Amino acid sequence: MQTTFSENWRQRRVAWQNAGLGLLTLLLLPSCHPAGTPDPAGPTTLRLLVEADATGGWAEVFEGFERENPGITVQAIEGPAATNTREDLYVTAFLSGGQIYDLVMADTVWIPKFAVAGWLADLTDKWSEEQWSRFLPGALEGSTFRGRIYRVPTQMDGGMLYYRRDLLEKAGESPPRSFDELRRLAWKLQSPSRLWGYVWQGRQYEGLVCNYLEVLRGYGGFWISNDGKTVGLDQPAARASLQFLVDTVGTISPGGVTTYSEEESRQLFQSGQAVFLRNWPYVYPLANRPDSPMRGKVGVVPLPAQPGGQSSATLGGWGLAIAQNSPHQEAAWKLLEYCARIPVAETLYRRAGLNPTLKEFYESSPDPMVRDLHRILRHTSPRPMVPQYAQASDILQRYLSSALTRRLTVPEALDGATRETRLLLHRP
Repeated sequence: MQTTFSENWRQRRVAWQNAGLGLLTLLLLPSCHPAGTPDPAGPTTLRLLVEADATGGWAEVFEGFERENPGITVQAIEGPAATNTREDLYVTAFLSGGQIYDLVMADTVWIPKFAVAGWLADLTDKWSEEQWSRFLPGALEGSTFRGRIYRVPTQMDGGMLYYRRDLLEKAGESPPRSFDELRRLAWKLQSPSRLWGYVWQGRQYEGLVCNYLEVLRGYGGFWISNDGKTVGLDQPAARASLQFLVDTVGTISPGGVTTYSEEESRQLFQSGQAVFLRNWPYVYPLANRPDSPMRGKVGVVPLPAQPGGQSSATLGGWGLAIAQNSPHQEAAWKLLEYCARIPVAETLYRRAGLNPTLKEFYESSPDPMVRDLHRILRHTSPRPMVPQYAQASDILQRYLSSALTRRLTVPEALDGATRETRLLLHRP
């Protein structure tokens, strides 16, 4: 009997997980034969660590690449769901000095740290400027550090504002373009006993940083300058933007918003209990499923901005980089070239809901939602591209959370975050 794709994917998944256990064991046994050393008697194997691919989107891509390149096998080792844990596994592998991974499925915020450490191959000259320009500007910016490109972006996200189109139309209102308008409309349309005005992600984690940065840019402020030398958290715009978020808690947002991540806020909105929602693009298809009470009632627009500020979605996204110490540089680049094709982008969007990075995908699509996505993703902004990003984010998360839960005032929280961040960036 012919093996179905799902059966094939399940078999490969078990094999990859078992292979992963062996590879990670090598980290503890540096005297062993390095995992990345080419086998002259067999085909080339490219290894990378990935999040569990429950939909089989990436599995289908890798299988297509293997069919086109019969001498190369892709061994995708499933890692933990938590992004920071997968980052730690990559870091441990590179610090061990062994050739464990040939490729890195890299988050945007990893690029500066990994590039400074010398762990990633410089890809800048692999393509011409015209070829690199096929990608959306934000996706390419999130793959670049100090003017050099280290990653081929394969998927991207950006924060966006969802709204109850039916409620705004009934009230004769248009979607908000400023945070003042958002506050006014949330107050007008909410009924806290059954309908909150605005839900977002206020838990102490990376998502809180993404939310705050969008409001901060909307008020005309910044966190860390592009050169990593200046901290802007002690400026009036930083205080005004944090005060906006603090003032929402318990008024237009439920008190529990300080514990919400993406899913808690989505579920509240999708069940019809909120007028506005800040979240990522993945919400749209879920809100419009046949069994969703919000089907056909949801609209999406770019995030608001105050006069003098800039509507800007925090860039989220992933891409493929090549490990500097991989002995399979040519084969790895073949995979990256393959993954930069429109059919691959369409597969990942169709199978896994991953938003492509190629301009052509959006410009040629007749789907209204894809066109809305393009309008928003064209105006994404990366988080600060500094090697100390993880530590800087931890500082900001702690102080933002302290202000939102009113353990500190807004000035106290931002003064503390400014002081610690400056010490971090100027540390020898």
